[in-house]
Amino acid sequence: MATTRTPKKTTAVAVKPATNLVSVQEALKAQLATLSDRITPPTGAMIRATQDKKMLLPDGTKTEGPLNLVVIDFVAGNAFYPNPFDRNNITPPDCYAVGENPKTLTPAANAPNKQAKTCAECPRNEWGSAIYGNPKGKACNNERIMAVLPPDSDANTPLWLLKASTTAVSNFDSYVAEVGRTYQAMPVQMITEVKFNEAETYAQFNFGNPQPNPNFVEQSARQSEARAMLLAERDMSGWKTTPTAAPKKTVKR
Repeated sequence: MATTRTPKKTTAVAVKPATNLVSVQEALKAQLATLSDRITPPTGAMIRATQDKKMLLPDGTKTEGPLNLVVIDFVAGNAFYPNPFDRNNITPPDCYAVGENPKTLTPAANAPNKQAKTCAECPRNEWGSAIYGNPKGKACNNERIMAVLPPDSDANTPLWLLKASTTAVSNFDSYVAEVGRTYQAMPVQMITEVKFNEAETYAQFNFGNPQPNPNFVEQSARQSEARAMLLAERDMSGWKTTPTAAPKKTVKR
């Protein structure tokens, strides 16, 4: 005669899958290393400044600004171009780097003409090394690259890219520090006003007038997607070998 066995009692507790925002972000963050290798940032997604101080949006809209945006994520970047910018002949940089910390950047793996092992020791990244333009400036462009969304975006709204060029980096960094100090918040938690610096004749983006972002929880869920876009390798297919001047040696006192 068969006997029935009484199941042993267990103290194990069933673990439900994590569904809160922090857990989801951590899980997605773990996938970034492989995801960034599989995509390239769409150059058509960049918000560009025109010569007449207009903002050209990726959808073709042109506006004088100011423009309200949410900075979903941002990275530091360096880019060395051996020749002055030519709107009619835009080419990839000889050397470039992107990463979270501007102090620890290293040239990207696919940079075609690396100038040094690290950006910190690169002679192109020293003041007074400029090949053209301000002789006191750097030959390498220091940048902040942002992934942004309109404040009223939804899950299907495409991410846009926005770049703070060398002359706008200090303004952006100061703005981020102010948001953290005054509001104890990250940029994604605020709506940021982007406009042109009226004190400059050339088009320079300025950042300010932070306002609370009511949609930051939903938009924060796009941070892993934004980071993958920001860290993706650039398309170097249009790069051509160009003679470059030797780096200027700066005298340290």
